[in-house]
Amino acid sequence: MDYSEVEDYIFARRRMGMKFGLDRVKKLMADADNPQRFFRTVHIVGTNGKGSTTAFLAVILQEMGLSVGRMTSPHLLHYRERASVNGRWIPEAAVVEYVELFRESIEECRATFFEITTVMSAWYFRKAGVDVVAAEAGLGGRLDATRLLEGELTVFTGVEIEHRRILGSTEQAIAAEKVAIAREGSTLVAYDQKPEVEEVIRDAVRKRRLQRIVPEPSGSAPLTGEHQKMNAGLAIRAALLFTGSDKSVVNAAFRRASASFRWAGRIDLRRGEPDILFDVAHNPGSMANLVRHLEKGWTLPVPAVIGFLEDKLWRDMILQLKGVLDPVITTTPVNERCLPAGILAQEFRKAGFDAVPEDDIGRALELGRKKAHGLLVVTGSFFVTGDAMLHGWRKGWIEMPEAGEEPEQLFPAPGGVDTPERTGL
Repeated sequence: MDYSEVEDYIFARRRMGMKFGLDRVKKLMADADNPQRFFRTVHIVGTNGKGSTTAFLAVILQEMGLSVGRMTSPHLLHYRERASVNGRWIPEAAVVEYVELFRESIEECRATFFEITTVMSAWYFRKAGVDVVAAEAGLGGRLDATRLLEGELTVFTGVEIEHRRILGSTEQAIAAEKVAIAREGSTLVAYDQKPEVEEVIRDAVRKRRLQRIVPEPSGSAPLTGEHQKMNAGLAIRAALLFTGSDKSVVNAAFRRASASFRWAGRIDLRRGEPDILFDVAHNPGSMANLVRHLEKGWTLPVPAVIGFLEDKLWRDMILQLKGVLDPVITTTPVNERCLPAGILAQEFRKAGFDAVPEDDIGRALELGRKKAHGLLVVTGSFFVTGDAMLHGWRKGWIEMPEAGEEPEQLFPAPGGVDTPERTGL
């Protein structure tokens, strides 16, 4: 099998859906000789900020001389970014090797897309000889496949309502699911939460004998937005606890890491004509962060390209955007849970927006650029933001996206040979 065949095989496992329980991933791990036992793990759970916190922590630990695996989801630009070692994505050859070695086990377990990716990542991290893995959990915690990594430290970024069918209909229920990933007797790093969520955390601390650490926000962050200072504060405190180093040493590592830090798609302004601001704001909390940023620095409203998955609180987010983004070009994420552009445009119009549907993300971006005078915003699902960023680069409309390795090999310059379109989660 070549890489494209293997990637198609992995993505085809999406038809298995989201399955509850840890039995399948336990069997996959065992068949791979339990690679998670050969490195230490820090878990990052929550609703918003998991990816940025994971990325911050990984670069801090790397600056401190450790070999660091980073596990994130979903991906923005390419499937292989989900597993990286010292900032370099898992090689195509390693993805092929894993599937060829363990295909029988995958099919016997009827493993899902996320379970395969989790175990493959652990297998590769062991193969690469990492010291530590910064692992972003998937949807939850208690039944999340990444729980098998058995983190000695858990970072909790906070919660808001999401995935109600899976995690529960209240913030308390969702928090309980996420915090349950913490191993008994381990350490939990979390800011003070609203009273009902604090009650859940106190209960978990008592029952699971956790040590609760409340960090302080960082004075700075290499990404835009006050919320990123909160995420940076979590990562700095986690690095401090994990390494046992002096605070000055960790802070110095963070400053060095910040100088060259890149994490695409997070209030991410790309210069062009027009400039395009990309942001993966896919729930009300992250959309509020984007709105605050736009209100501080731009003349509003500005045009936007927007698309959501149908299981998100997209009606709430439409109301948040009143007076901020207009006109809007709605588009359809390449995902089985997509919200059709036509339905989204209809709801925007009901709320008083000038909205035009365009299913194809590339054409939606072209239409958005024609409507923009200085700035275009692209936001919503990872699958819209990532695809739009790649399309903009391939057309030469924006700066190249950071890829974690030689980006020119993955995303050819305008006029070069194009790469296959991403197929989504």
